[in-house]
Amino acid sequence: MWLARSEFTLPVLPIGAARTVVVAVPARDEAAHIVGCLAALDRAARRAQTVITIVVGANNCSDDTAALARTFASRWVRIHVEEVVLPPGRAHAGGARRHVMDRAASLAGPGGVVMTTDADSEVDIDWIAANLGEIGCGADAVAGVIGFDAAARKQLPELGHRTAEWRLAELHARLEDLVDPRAHDPWPRHIWAWGASLALTVETYHAVGGVPLVPLAEDRALADAVERAGLKLRRSHAPLVFTSARRVGRAPGGFADMLASHAGAATPCDAALEPTRTFLRRLTLRSRVRREHAATFAARWAALEAATPRLARRRLLPADLAGEVRHAERLIARLERRAKRPADSRSAAPAG
Repeated sequence: MWLARSEFTLPVLPIGAARTVVVAVPARDEAAHIVGCLAALDRAARRAQTVITIVVGANNCSDDTAALARTFASRWVRIHVEEVVLPPGRAHAGGARRHVMDRAASLAGPGGVVMTTDADSEVDIDWIAANLGEIGCGADAVAGVIGFDAAARKQLPELGHRTAEWRLAELHARLEDLVDPRAHDPWPRHIWAWGASLALTVETYHAVGGVPLVPLAEDRALADAVERAGLKLRRSHAPLVFTSARRVGRAPGGFADMLASHAGAATPCDAALEPTRTFLRRLTLRSRVRREHAATFAARWAALEAATPRLARRRLLPADLAGEVRHAERLIARLERRAKRPADSRSAAPAG
């Protein structure tokens, strides 16, 4: 997440069968970034060698975002710019992304793929191809990763405890793969779902009812809806997006606010993280439900999780991170040793 472009090593995936792709870009007062966003998508479209359309949803703008998008000289994509004034109840992150992704899904049509990124971000040249590769391998939806290019990285403050957050997130992703593995989301994987890098088949998008109309964390809510529906979400490192390092954002509590809060020792860690003990309890129970009720897993697990108080999520604080990292590292080492034992000795060993 915090790495620069030169530090990423990305897997190469086959693009798969040709599909109609429409990329949804919600944009509010993004005149400073929209041209860079569209130029990056144009380069990625050439690499993907398939029909690409971009829908820019210029919502509630007071600057030249729409005009700049309309005059962008694209070479490999078609660009639709739609200006809209969202009503107060929908003039937030969820409403803006819902509006533009609904339009993108309509244009993509049956068998198509709708992708989304942020207007202050620039996709890697293989971003479209990587998303299509994961979908071609059987994923219904793909959550990619975000990072910073060298210039943006220099603008960031000292990372402080955030580095430990990303280490714990990596360990939790590995723990999940060891305790509750899923064939469609193999290791290496991650635990995130960012609006700057999401892709879904049109059928998946409609099946979950579109983007949830929540003012914040609509990206995570959309990914959760995919999994609750029993569909295959791939959390892949292959689709990569470079985002801005701005610390004054468009959505209160969003990514820019998270960057601005790096130095705050009292600021809770990302909501995707929880105590490792609770996380392991969740994984163990979920794995059992998955084995015993494969045909009805999604519905059974959603009901059980909601009705089990000991699975309630608690936000971590920076002071918790060092201990949580050590705990997760010990668990993973134990599980990896156990996985290497012969089958007969594993069956007799206590679970620990």
